[in-house]
Amino acid sequence: MNRKIAAGAAGGLIAGLVLDALMRVMPSASGQPMIAFAAGAVHASRPLAGWLAYSVYGVLIGALFGRLLSGPSLGDAATMVWGAVYGMGWWIVTGLVLLPAVLGVWPLSVAGIDRTRDVAFPLLVGHLAYGVVLGLAWSRITRWMAGGRGPGAAAQPLRRAA
Repeated sequence: MNRKIAAGAAGGLIAGLVLDALMRVMPSASGQPMIAFAAGAVHASRPLAGWLAYSVYGVLIGALFGRLLSGPSLGDAATMVWGAVYGMGWWIVTGLVLLPAVLGVWPLSVAGIDRTRDVAFPLLVGHLAYGVVLGLAWSRITRWMAGGRGPGAAAQPLRRAA
């Protein structure tokens, strides 16, 4: 597996845990905790299912992030910005396509938007936070996997064996 994809998956797991924590404290517009909404979306009654859903979701889209950024390494600030943009994109895809489909409503329909309206703002905040944490984690993990070299890392002189 490509190291940057693996770093994306690992960063996605970390960011998914942050998303899960936010969803536990943020209520939807109807007052229902977001973690309960996630558990209901995957047709489970326990919040553990919501946690699992956020973790799997985080790892999968984190790996895709690593694949998309498999070019030259970027610094922390740039990957955090790209992560926020990426999180915003997934918020749109999630709200218009994924959640309506999981809830049994036609994606991109008025009925689908009506079903997800109450959770739109908490999901926006969660996906932006997810993206920023994903970008930072991906940047740090790829730098660590490269032996500390990369943007922002101090240049280390190469030594030759005598």
